[in-house]
Amino acid sequence: MKKLFLLAVSCLFFTCGSKEELPEGLLSESEMIDIMIDIRVAEGKVTHLLLKPDSAKQVFKVLEKRIFEEHNVDTVAYKSSYQYYLLHPEKASVIFSATLDSLNVMKERVTNQR
Repeated sequence: MKKLFLLAVSCLFFTCGSKEELPEGLLSESEMIDIMIDIRVAEGKVTHLLLKPDSAKQVFKVLEKRIFEEHNVDTVAYKSSYQYYLLHPEKASVIFSATLDSLNVMKERVTNQR
């Protein structure tokens, strides 16, 4: 019984201490940040065009496609990486905070140039 208990504790210790395997094709945090910045900028551009919702969606799809091409990423890789990070809040928080900080810096630059 004592040996079984020690075996169970050892297994628990090693399982908790092991690193989680990252999914294949997962975009790095920095890649996600760069893409998310570009996507938010594209959303802002489309919003300022004051298009009807259907037209705005079409324009955004074109911009989004260009963003993924520029970053050499496909939609599936982006969406699955986004989902992964949403399931890991501590990592998602870092990505969202860095994205927001970068957008705020961009906004300040534009404001100061006026």
